[in-house]
Amino acid sequence: MSMRPGKTTSIDPVATLRGLLRAHGRAVEDFEFESHDSGFQELFGGAGGIVAVRCRSTGEERLYATGADSAWLGAFLVDLAAGHFAAVSRHVV
Repeated sequence: MSMRPGKTTSIDPVATLRGLLRAHGRAVEDFEFESHDSGFQELFGGAGGIVAVRCRSTGEERLYATGADSAWLGAFLVDLAAGHFAAVSRHVV
């Protein structure tokens, strides 16, 4: 695949998130995704949309601003690694 200067490739954020969840051994069916192309990003000088990720089993929900200038994939991976979508362990001492 050749890339021409100035040409950007768009990716499907939901498909990407599903692939990352699978790669990290998470059950994709435990997650809900909503992708919104909105004017919200334009307010901050960016292009793209918003993707909402919700874990059904924990109720945790996070929003990520998508777009070529965004680090949303890295932010999602950091949240995933930090346990934001994991069940809270409650140990009684």
